Amino acid sequence: MPHGDTNLRGPPHSLSREEEPARLLRNWRAELDSAALYLALARIERNPEQRAVYEELAGAETRHAAFWQERLHAAGCAVPRFHAALRTRILIQLARWLGIGFVVPSVIAREMQDRDAYADQEDARAAGLAHEEQGHAAALRRRSDGGLGNNLRAAVLGANDGLASNFCLMMGVAGAGVSSTTILLTGIAGLVAGSCSMALGEWLSVTNARELASSQIERAMGSRAVAADHPDLQSAGDAASAAIFSCALFALGALVPVLPFCVLPVALRIEGTIALSILALFFLGLATSLFNARSAAFSGARQVIIGAAAAAITWLVGYAVSALPAMRQ
Repeated sequence: MPHGDTNLRGPPHSLSREEEPARLLRNWRAELDSAALYLALARIERNPEQRAVYEELAGAETRHAAFWQERLHAAGCAVPRFHAALRTRILIQLARWLGIGFVVPSVIAREMQDRDAYADQEDARAAGLAHEEQGHAAALRRRSDGGLGNNLRAAVLGANDGLASNFCLMMGVAGAGVSSTTILLTGIAGLVAGSCSMALGEWLSVTNARELASSQIERAMGSRAVAADHPDLQSAGDAASAAIFSCALFALGALVPVLPFCVLPVALRIEGTIALSILALFFLGLATSLFNARSAAFSGARQVIIGAAAAAITWLVGYAVSALPAMRQ
């Protein structure tokens, strides 16, 4: 299961003699990483049937690694000692702490990316590796419960919404040159208003979904009495719980840019907010790498660049608006 991004997508014949061993070595290491991850999941899994699935997947990835090792030997390349990648070790630890369901969406996304990567490598395609990687993803979808992973992915995105929106809001007001107290008040107002808006939006979304499901059940059953534990209603979720969850996550993210204004001296508050918000954006980007099949460095850097750019734009807008004649009256 090759890791990385676009660096694996070139077909072998387009690589130079120096680049070809690096491609083989990347594939070999990545397959062993996958085997290590699946073996760890098999040890954690309590269900015998599911454990057998992970063991079978580990065996398949080990065979893939042997394929690349043979090609390395044929190319006259030394095969180094294998050490599991940091991402693999993190996923294993998260599976132990939070359950296998947490890492399943990340593993499925990676398998599908690997299918695409192998499709562009002639030797991998000829060996049927791309088809097998797609089969691995299908096996995980059939037998694994990714509900926890999806919930935690939503948690990361919800916290990111709060952080990015409040950071930009406060930087926009700061661009207007207002006092530190006004910026802090703006951040608190943004936190409260945004959290309430998220809670209301989530409550309405779930409530409407439940009402729609209830009306459809009533038409199908010809009855006005729909049990609260009906599967279709249960799948729509609980409106109150969803509202509280969304509110808390948004508030958690929105609190980050506010904190420096509460604890730092006046002269350091804006710089502190920028530094802490960028750091938080980077770590949220690292968290998203568990779900988007991108490298941790790429995801973290992308999050920082986009968030910082948005904050810079709002700062410039605030600065420009403050220079208007109407604002000076």
